[in-house]
Amino acid sequence: SHPYTLEEIEANMRFWELQRQLNIGSLYQRKPTAGVIVEGWLYKKSSNRLSLNQWARRWFILDKKGVYYLKGNNETNNKKGENGPPNNNWMERIKVCDILLCTVREINCKAKGNPNLRFCFEIISPNSKAYLLQACGPVDYKMWVNGIRNCIEQQLVHGKLPPENMLLGAGGKSNKRQLGKNRSRNMDSPNNHSSSFNDDDDENLGDSRRSRASSAESSVFGSDFSTGNSSSSQNQQGGIRNPLVPRILEANTVCADCGNVDPDWASLNLGVVVCIECSGVHRSLGVHVSKVRSLRLDTCTEYEYNLLIELGNNRVNQIWEAGLHHQKGWTKPKGGAPRKAKEEWIKSKYVWKGFLEYRAEDGREQEDREAKFSRDLYEGARSGDLGMIQEALAKGGSVGWRNEKEGGKTALHVCVLGHPSDEKELDSWKGIQCAELLIQNGAKLNAEDFDHHKALDCAVVGGARREMIEYLSARSSP
Repeated sequence: SHPYTLEEIEANMRFWELQRQLNIGSLYQRKPTAGVIVEGWLYKKSSNRLSLNQWARRWFILDKKGVYYLKGNNETNNKKGENGPPNNNWMERIKVCDILLCTVREINCKAKGNPNLRFCFEIISPNSKAYLLQACGPVDYKMWVNGIRNCIEQQLVHGKLPPENMLLGAGGKSNKRQLGKNRSRNMDSPNNHSSSFNDDDDENLGDSRRSRASSAESSVFGSDFSTGNSSSSQNQQGGIRNPLVPRILEANTVCADCGNVDPDWASLNLGVVVCIECSGVHRSLGVHVSKVRSLRLDTCTEYEYNLLIELGNNRVNQIWEAGLHHQKGWTKPKGGAPRKAKEEWIKSKYVWKGFLEYRAEDGREQEDREAKFSRDLYEGARSGDLGMIQEALAKGGSVGWRNEKEGGKTALHVCVLGHPSDEKELDSWKGIQCAELLIQNGAKLNAEDFDHHKALDCAVVGGARREMIEYLSARSSP
């Protein structure tokens, strides 16, 4: 059959293999730079609406400590209105982020409804703005995304926590490195190792909801990075730790997956707190399985913190490890167990779902179970039952399932319409936490029912609580 879609045409013509074939046949082979893991051209998006060129082509570099890009000095001069000849003897090396503190997020162009975002990914870091980058094809895209994730995992497992002066306070500025005549002097300067760089023509293009929420909320950074200290003292930059973080740490004193003491990394969509070594394994699973954040280094929203408080290791493990006694030969690894043992346990637990316990009424076939738990997910969302939602998600319930008998509504649609039975039960109402759990696990805010109503539309038309409408408005903001 003839190819019709763009992807089919590209695959049929082997379009993305062209550059590799040209490189193989080239007489001139560029030697790899020492200490560099990945380098190459990427397009960097600018949010400056007045800019004539929204995408700038930059040479990016990834090493074991961070991500950087090179910028010619003549561009800086031109932006300042200087008409002098460009100085081609040196370039500025702009630091994007420290590798230990960053997260790479893949952009789904189909979900975003924007085909121009193919091969795009976002680098998010608490000590700098987010960068939206576009690779030149699927090969480069996988090379960069996998390279950054592998580097993060290596640092988490074998590296050390960053020093306090690595984190910038609010509005913090940093210096720039110069390459060229003074390269060796600048590169050897100890003051440059932990500095973060900003570029005036770029703005945060990532999750602006998170950025606005983070600016309004207390900073999660603290002056003590020891895993055993959960105090809310001020750090050197004056930021105050979010008061919810100590509550989360006190409620989860051991890792959910290996029992290591004083864990301080969290999986937002699973609702567990894990140690630094297990967090590296979680990251390797992909964000569709586990969305990992550091409770001490990353900034989360108030809704995410509240969700972690409501779930937690004990509650979540009662679901994910309920059937462990049926699995002969399996024992939960201890804190000092080899990494290989922890990796096998975590993958068996969350990817293969080998320790869940099913009842006879759940069905034996995958299709029957998915249908059953999708309905359970829907009913749990309607009643605001956080535990029911968590169990249904773990056992295969789909957040995209539509109830055709109720106008094609999804679980998120009915969740936002939930009410406490009376004002006395308002404190125990978990509607917002239920909505956050659904969204963290892939529920779409822009999903429409048969009346073309999105979740926010349903909340407004259906007379939802003001707190829910405000939450959805913040979540829906671009």
